[in-house]
Amino acid sequence: MELYLVLRAPPRRSRVMVRALQSLAKSARAESGCTGVRLFGAIGDPRCVCYVETWESEAVMRRMIASEHFSQLAALMELAAEPPECQFRVIAEIRGLEYAAQVRNCSDDRGGVAALPGHAASAREEEGDPG
Repeated sequence: MELYLVLRAPPRRSRVMVRALQSLAKSARAESGCTGVRLFGAIGDPRCVCYVETWESEAVMRRMIASEHFSQLAALMELAAEPPECQFRVIAEIRGLEYAAQVRNCSDDRGGVAALPGHAASAREEEGDPG
């Protein structure tokens, strides 16, 4: 489960918003059930900040939403220059590079991804080393 939040800071308030989100990220990482937090900006728009928390289950995320931590996030959302984009993402399945190989119909006999450009196995084969 992910909490995905995009905020646009008011003019000249980006640093303050980023510092507040960094503090919230630190506290989220210390919570049981939080598997990761990412904070990053948008290319070309220094006022746009993206904040993502990943939680191990819906039950854990629901507990976080009912907490003071989420109240602090909501307060930051209120300070944004525009209505925030806030999503609670339920991720049913995650696929790796093997999926791309399958779609591109380029997996090798061992189930690997040898034919994908830039992949280590592909580079070895191009040099004459089958693996």
